This record gives sequence, C-alpha cells and structure tokens, in this order.
Amino acid sequence: MSNQERKTRQQIQQECAPIAYKEIEQFFARGMLVLITDDLDIVEVALAIQADNTQKINEWISLEKVIRVHDDYAIKWSKQKTLLMAVTAVPWLLVQEISTNQTKKSKA
Repeated sequence: MSNQERKTRQQIQQECAPIAYKEIEQFFARGMLVLITDDLDIVEVALAIQADNTQKINEWISLEKVIRVHDDYAIKWSKQKTLLMAVTAVPWLLVQEISTNQTKKSKA
C-alpha cells in the first residue's frame, strides 16, 4: 500500500461504526474477523496493520489483545444479537465489543 493509499486516523475513525454480529458473520466464516480487546484503541490497531507494524501487532497478539475470533465468541454474539464496533483493516475486519461506556459516549 502506498503512502497515498493509506488512510488517516480521521478517515479510519469515520469508518469505525457499530454493526450487528449477524451482518458480519460471513467474515468469521472466512477467518477474517479479528477481536480487539477493550483496553486497546481499535483505530490504533487499524493504523498499525495498515502501516505493517509487525512488531507492535505481534506484541498485541502475544498479550492476547488482538485475537482471531473463535467459535465461542461467534456463538455468544449470535445468541445475544451482539452489536460490535467494527472497522476494516485490509484484509481483516476488526471488531470490538461495545461497552456500556462506549454506548453512552456515542449517544452523547
């Protein structure tokens, strides 16, 4: 990806939006759904992936802060009709569970 094709923080923030798990479960089926723990900024992770910052990404993976979504999450989210925050970081779809605090902030 060239520098001109890279998205800015602001562009990624604008693309980050809540979505129902049911609408994105096909990404799980293809192994392209990645969960970001709530103590990380999903936009920061998207920027790191875009910049191919393998050192930072590997650190997050080793700390289990960035993980491929597994069956347990998919089953839970499907049953609970979960709403997730999502943004694309090609080739992945990054998701983060929406906390009560995030919901309050987005309504304010």
